[in-house]
Amino acid sequence: MLSGFAPLSRARQVAVVLGLVYAILGTVGFAVSGFDGFAATRGDRLVVFDVNPLQNLLHLTLGWWLVNAGEAGEVEGRRAAWVAGLLLAALGLLGILLFDSRPDLNIIYANRAVLLGHLLSALLVVVWLSVPRRTSPRR
Repeated sequence: MLSGFAPLSRARQVAVVLGLVYAILGTVGFAVSGFDGFAATRGDRLVVFDVNPLQNLLHLTLGWWLVNAGEAGEVEGRRAAWVAGLLLAALGLLGILLFDSRPDLNIIYANRAVLLGHLLSALLVVVWLSVPRRTSPRR
């Protein structure tokens, strides 16, 4: 191991890794959608995900917040990961229940793939933070 670098705790890992994933999604999303139709209920396709500039900005903001929280410390990383997990789960469930019947409310232009991605992210947060960490026996 390199001197001066301590491994990140599980909570900090969750925050940093999830933050990087969402920051990358936001950045690539902007490359696909550009900046036109900021909160339009239509947008462009990124592989299977429908995106618009508002969704991309939210992903970039979430990613920035999670990475910074993960780098700030254990308590901040854990809190940010749980809050992000709750927000992503709520948005995924709300979207599935509401956006089909009221597409005019879908200002982040989230299709089922985006909503399922949010739910999967929330599930990963719960699993990653809940599973006990294996420790190696001391000699």
